[in-house]
Amino acid sequence: MAKRTTTKKTARTAPPAALGEYRRKRDFTKTAEPSGDAPARGSRRLRFVVQKHAASALHFDFRLEIDGVMKSWAVPKGPSLDPKVKRLAMEVEDHPVSYNTFEGTIPGGQYGGGTVMLWDRGTYEPADGSSVDALREGYAAGKLDFVLQGERLRGAWALVRTRKVGSRQQWLLIKRDDAHADREADIVADETTSIDSGRTMDEIAGGARKRAVKEPAKKAAKKTAKKTAVKKVAAEEPKPNARGVRAVRAADRLWKAATGMPVLEPMYASVGTAVPEGDDWTFEPKYDGVRVLALATADAAQLVTRNGNDKAAQFPEIVDALRALARQARRALVLDGEIVALVDGRPARFQALQGRMHLGDATGIAGHAADAPATLVAFDLLHAGDDSLLDQPWTARRARLERLLGKRATERVQLGETVTGDGAAMVARARAQGWEGVIAKRTDAPYTPGQRARHWLKLKVEHRQEFVVGGYTEPRNSREHIGALLLGYYDGDGRLVYAGHAGGGFTREGLRDMARRLAPLARRTSPFAEPPRTNEPAHWVRPSVVVEIKFIEWTEDQRLRQPIFVGVRDDKPAASVRREAESVQEVEATVKKTAKKTVVKGATSNAKESVVEQLARIEAEGGDGVVRLGPRTSLDVTNLDKVYFPDDGITKGDVMRYYATVAPHVLPVLADRPLVLRRFPNGIGGKAFYQHRADNVPAGVRTEPVDADGDGQSVPFLVGGDLATVLYSVQLGAISVDPWHSRVGALDTADYTILDLDPGPKAPFARVVDVARWIKGELDALGLHAALKTSGSTGLHIALPLPAGTKADSALLLAELIATRVATAHPKEATIERSLRARSAGAVYVDYLQNIPGKTVAGAYAVRARPRATVSTPLAWEELDDALDPAAFTLRTVPARLEQVGDLWRAAMRKPNPMRALRALAPTP
Repeated sequence: MAKRTTTKKTARTAPPAALGEYRRKRDFTKTAEPSGDAPARGSRRLRFVVQKHAASALHFDFRLEIDGVMKSWAVPKGPSLDPKVKRLAMEVEDHPVSYNTFEGTIPGGQYGGGTVMLWDRGTYEPADGSSVDALREGYAAGKLDFVLQGERLRGAWALVRTRKVGSRQQWLLIKRDDAHADREADIVADETTSIDSGRTMDEIAGGARKRAVKEPAKKAAKKTAKKTAVKKVAAEEPKPNARGVRAVRAADRLWKAATGMPVLEPMYASVGTAVPEGDDWTFEPKYDGVRVLALATADAAQLVTRNGNDKAAQFPEIVDALRALARQARRALVLDGEIVALVDGRPARFQALQGRMHLGDATGIAGHAADAPATLVAFDLLHAGDDSLLDQPWTARRARLERLLGKRATERVQLGETVTGDGAAMVARARAQGWEGVIAKRTDAPYTPGQRARHWLKLKVEHRQEFVVGGYTEPRNSREHIGALLLGYYDGDGRLVYAGHAGGGFTREGLRDMARRLAPLARRTSPFAEPPRTNEPAHWVRPSVVVEIKFIEWTEDQRLRQPIFVGVRDDKPAASVRREAESVQEVEATVKKTAKKTVVKGATSNAKESVVEQLARIEAEGGDGVVRLGPRTSLDVTNLDKVYFPDDGITKGDVMRYYATVAPHVLPVLADRPLVLRRFPNGIGGKAFYQHRADNVPAGVRTEPVDADGDGQSVPFLVGGDLATVLYSVQLGAISVDPWHSRVGALDTADYTILDLDPGPKAPFARVVDVARWIKGELDALGLHAALKTSGSTGLHIALPLPAGTKADSALLLAELIATRVATAHPKEATIERSLRARSAGAVYVDYLQNIPGKTVAGAYAVRARPRATVSTPLAWEELDDALDPAAFTLRTVPARLEQVGDLWRAAMRKPNPMRALRALAPTP
């Protein structure tokens, strides 16, 4: 098995010659800057620092640690978070690592005389995770790609050398397009104080004392981790038994001695297949998080998972909140709940938590906490001081929990939602919002630790469950590390029963990580009661790794059909894994009904297997294959198991299946229109680029010559209207499908004009709703109608269908007139100002310039390259209210919505606006 690549560190003391120029330029009897003579304090990770420097001209010094020194660049305008902005960076002399802590004033007359502020600092690593040798080679070659983990600067960045100016090397500092990019923010203008002292440049120059500032995330995390760390005893490999492994360790005895309260094993839910009815049942969301018992006093807290591990050190932000809660309540507490990661304020899939489940490095934990902050959703109270609530009914425990958290809930510890009586509605919400399922509880039931009772039922809304890994097969072709996982579950006799193999759903890094996990577990014999036959040589392992798998169904021979890897479940003991019952019956019926309707006319190889089913099968079998779209049309697809949305576990295959499912609705939107592709070959966290020209496309994919620049030179563009073209664009990594407003054969005309409502960084979505309402009012007054949809991001799109033959410049003018009317009537809330700097951060930009020929916005029903795989979703105007949440419309929820509300876009765009009403908008001569 391949070894994992790690970043190797170099010596911390710079060679004397490396700092020669630095020392020649300074008189250390006059300046407080470090000489670099003393060895630098060691660090396991490479460091970076950014210092704001008011020398002869204000600039920012950007420094990266390479070969024991800080390679340095002067950036006159400072860093930008906009990937389209390239900032000049002039290389200067190497600085010592000890310079990373310097803040103060360099005396006048000395080199670089002026004030220096510590503006940002942290660690960094090569973008591809390779060794420091790659950094050295990249520096020599003039191109550095790296990932920053700082207080203010995070994510992927690049330094690219362009040319030499005199004796100085000129570079460009560029923010790569990822989740940390922000085209609207001006971080240099927004962040004007020191991360170390909290002072401004003037205060530093004036010698003002350091102010009390909020600790940098990494220091706070490290301090919290030290305070909350609990003595741990290594857990033995679990042995199969009916109840699993009890959470009883040395730390538990310490807890009991300190509080008088025992550490409990949680109560478990049985799997239900029907929604119970009646007011004696209550229903709670089951997110895809980590189940824990939270034990808290004013001085310490534990977060004990189902397999008895304490994860307090991994979630310091929750520990702090629990200690504060116990302090306010003036008693020790034991809560039952679920830790969930929040992405854009919404619970994310387990993968968003998985990255820090085993981290011991406070800096890494702080980085994860900043990207996806964790929250404990508490749904039960078991102990409060001397009171044990275990024998009390759920209603009494819930009342105590509500009193405890009613006024004390925070972002980090929240009261779990519950609904009594209407389980069907909660299951429907679970399906729409992508929850794992729903927990149904009898309202009169006590809490029985360690037992799996029928008065708690887990209602699953999709086929997914945990399995134990008993081995893996060797990889084929270009695949690395492992081929497929060999999966099983324990039966009532404690035997490991083979369930099937899963090779899809892995990223390249995921394959490497899984190989690393399994390597030390190797054994000679199969752990399965009946060893399976495999297509490739098998390697057996001790059955201790638990993984979550999604699949279509169980086959007649009791094997998983088309299983896909979702993630590793470190929070669940292997010995507790059993085969679970099917998902909720009502949900199954809905899924089957929808599946029948996903077969697109002319898009099946035969009556037995739809395009959706073909794609699922290919992904499950390794990710490469041929999709039959019709009697004479097929498409080669590859790497369907590549993860495009890492926080949600959504693969390329998932995106293709979505487009195949909604093809009857999305294909008419794209028909005969040139398409602009924004490609994300490595998913939404990787590099992206735009593609207009389409050469050498496979048979069945439509292209047409398009003179995009109006210079008489035509190039081939993809043209929408058929499923092969859409799937081919996804194959290339294009997640969103963006059509022109005009069609081939009449590119100088527009079928519609569109207003793109784009909120500023401080504008709430409610303000976007207000602006859309005002536009609707203007249109109503003029007798015009329009279609409404979410942008799939943070805004809204309003499109007016136009009469045939409307010139593109007329469409642009129409949009400009409407936008101007609204911006004039509501100048504080709406703007048509193009300049980001000139706009108010709290205003909504009414962008009419997207109607310039060749410009595009996301098409209706297009998936966007954003967390949760949000979709640009048509709306009824009646849905435009303060409760509207654009993040609720995702790849997973929109197909069901189409079943419920129909194709709102087609209905709204079918009839063009009358020309006489459009003329009423024209300016009076």
